[in-house]
Amino acid sequence: MMNKPKLYTAFIVFLAYTSVFACKYTIREIGFSTLSKVTYVLYRIDENSSFFPKQLEHNFAESNIVGRGLNLIVDEDNPVIKFAKDQKLVFPAYVLAAPDGRMIELSKTDILNNALSSPVRKQLLNYLPEAYASVILIDGKNILENQLASELINKTCKSVENIMPNMPKQVDVGPNMIQISNKEFEQEKVMLWSFGIYEIPDHPIALVVYGRGRIMGEKISYTQINEDTVYKYLSIIGADCECGLDRKWMLGYQMPLNWPKPIRQNLSNTLGFDVDNPMVLTEMSRILSIENKVASDPDGISFEPLVFDLDKEFGDVPEVQHTESDRTESDEIDSGKWVLYSLLIFIILTGFGAYFIVKRTKQNN
Repeated sequence: MMNKPKLYTAFIVFLAYTSVFACKYTIREIGFSTLSKVTYVLYRIDENSSFFPKQLEHNFAESNIVGRGLNLIVDEDNPVIKFAKDQKLVFPAYVLAAPDGRMIELSKTDILNNALSSPVRKQLLNYLPEAYASVILIDGKNILENQLASELINKTCKSVENIMPNMPKQVDVGPNMIQISNKEFEQEKVMLWSFGIYEIPDHPIALVVYGRGRIMGEKISYTQINEDTVYKYLSIIGADCECGLDRKWMLGYQMPLNWPKPIRQNLSNTLGFDVDNPMVLTEMSRILSIENKVASDPDGISFEPLVFDLDKEFGDVPEVQHTESDRTESDEIDSGKWVLYSLLIFIILTGFGAYFIVKRTKQNN
């Protein structure tokens, strides 16, 4: 059994450690959590009953889709019924509804093959638990623009991979790009619908995806692709969770996605902790509840200037001019860190000093 002096010393060291390293999560890691889970509802609408097939329910057990049954007569005031009638659907019919009220009709084939799975989502499922993030490029109607957007995004992914060693937490695999051609648009329609893309765009669009199928920020237009917006969004993913970023950037909107147990287990092994553990979720929730002192725009987070300054060494991003207020805030942060580290050293030395004093007293007695 550990004697009291050793126990006290261990406890002091533990308190010191937790006070300095209270937050060990990045935005990427919070993105894997079930906090702010986006839940889609798949409705089965019938004229004679309001049940949902158990077999289909079983297929969605490990996803963010739940099944519900609606009766055409009993539930006639439901907006889903109105949508089905407006679309002149043949009953029984299936409608997938997003949390914001958007709806899409699904055939039985869509339900089995496209509701939760598609070629791109299979790639994401295999890639995201191990990797930093993915950038999905949806081709537009202009071949040259698609090519230029692809080259820019690949270059951006490489730039982010170069600065990853300087980020708070290390990730072994850098970001990649997944390109959706015009021919592949239809088989990805459910995933793209979930992000508000309903048809092949005139110009290429990019989506930065991280964590459990979450989108960072908003859809990125072709113009924004040329303005390094992809780089900015990717940089945010590697930031410390207590960077002061607005909560909506911490937990991006999710696509419909299956997240089976083997994936969760592999993720736990990779991260070194279970992201769904109640204690971990409690800590993450505490972090997200902290009042933000910056605007909702992510340009203001403390991590991002660090990324740009580091990446400047590679010649990919123009120099960022810092104002006097920026320097003052940076000096305050550095000063705070030194105070915190000094306190840690003081507590540890005090603990060891107390231990040896007690030990010497016992020997003298």
